[in-house]
Amino acid sequence: MAEETHASTPLAAGAPAPSFTLPGRSGNTVSLADFAGKGCVLVYFYPKDDTPGCTKEACSLRDGFAGLREAGVTVLGISPDGADSHNAFAEKYSLPYELLTDADHAVHESYGVWGKTPWGVGTIRKSFLVGPDGNLIHVFEKVDVEHHAEEVLAVLEPTPAAEAKAAVEAAMGAAGTAVTTAVRETKKAVKGAMKSPEVKEAVAAAKQAVADVKKQPAVKKAVADAKKVVAGAKKAVADVKKQPAVKQAVADAKQAVAGAKKAVADVRKKPAVKRAVAKAKKAVADVQKKPAVKRAVASVKKSVKKAVATAKTAAAKKPQGALAKFIAFVTPKKAAPQKAAPKKAAPARAKKAAPKKAAPAKAKPVVARKAVRAKAAKPLAKKPVAKKPAPKKPAAKKPVAAKVAPRKPARKKAARR
Repeated sequence: MAEETHASTPLAAGAPAPSFTLPGRSGNTVSLADFAGKGCVLVYFYPKDDTPGCTKEACSLRDGFAGLREAGVTVLGISPDGADSHNAFAEKYSLPYELLTDADHAVHESYGVWGKTPWGVGTIRKSFLVGPDGNLIHVFEKVDVEHHAEEVLAVLEPTPAAEAKAAVEAAMGAAGTAVTTAVRETKKAVKGAMKSPEVKEAVAAAKQAVADVKKQPAVKKAVADAKKVVAGAKKAVADVKKQPAVKQAVADAKQAVAGAKKAVADVRKKPAVKRAVAKAKKAVADVQKKPAVKRAVASVKKSVKKAVATAKTAAAKKPQGALAKFIAFVTPKKAAPQKAAPKKAAPARAKKAAPKKAAPAKAKPVVARKAVRAKAAKPLAKKPVAKKPAPKKPAAKKPVAAKVAPRKPARKKAARR
């Protein structure tokens, strides 16, 4: 694309093209008048031979040269470079058209293409399509260096889009001219108004009012205080900056930042890193596009949503049944008051339970003795004989009941205790 410029071309479509006569790289002198009535002439201005943008533009016109010739267009390139530079440039890239030298940039100035650029004062890249009658057919304000030949052919064989574009460009050019004229006239009007006695008196009165305000003691004091505060702050900052530790810290920080930036830049410039990053991005994109991966991701998302919903529902429900009882049992705050009430009844239960446990303890020896006596009375009895007394066991309950009667004194003793 064309470089950004800081000057506008005063020429527009329909205006006469400034005439010129310049030396060509072939050694011949070329004049614009030589092509009058013979077809169109593309006069393109470029900054310098064999530079990136200029090379692309020249090669675009070279590649489209056959089409331009069929359309009756003669190509003339103009720059401040000399014949030797032009010849080397043309030979290197096989340029089939004439390159002219405008050493004193007089022709540049007549076409309005000499002025400020991002690289200083020099040639502003523009092209002019001159008709057989010597008038400008089109002005290419912003040149597409890679498709310049196509741009020229589009102007000669306009499509609706190209016509609309040309109309917009013409309207913008006219609007720019109108704005420039309006600004110029406004400046003149303002200067004229400033010279009138009424405006001068008003300005003088305003200045006097400002001076009167500044002379007031309160204003003077406020200004002086503000200046002192600013001076104090500046001094404090200067003192801090002068400290060796601060200076060293700032220098170290700058050096570390510069080193980090350089390291990152060096790593990014490595072809292997660039290829690896591009390969990784492509691999991730390919994986994400696979139907199985998409289904898996969707399934995981669905499962997660379901699990979250289930957890929320469960958390919202209160515990019931055995779980509720267990939680109530193990909760300290609720269990403490329940244990305090039955402490008084504990001794009474202990007293009543004691005699009950003692009764079977005494009864066991009675039964044991009965069995021992039975075994001792019949030591020679055979096993079948030993089975006969088994049904008599109900009769043995009488002595057990008789010996159980002494429980009453035990209760009396418990009562006395």
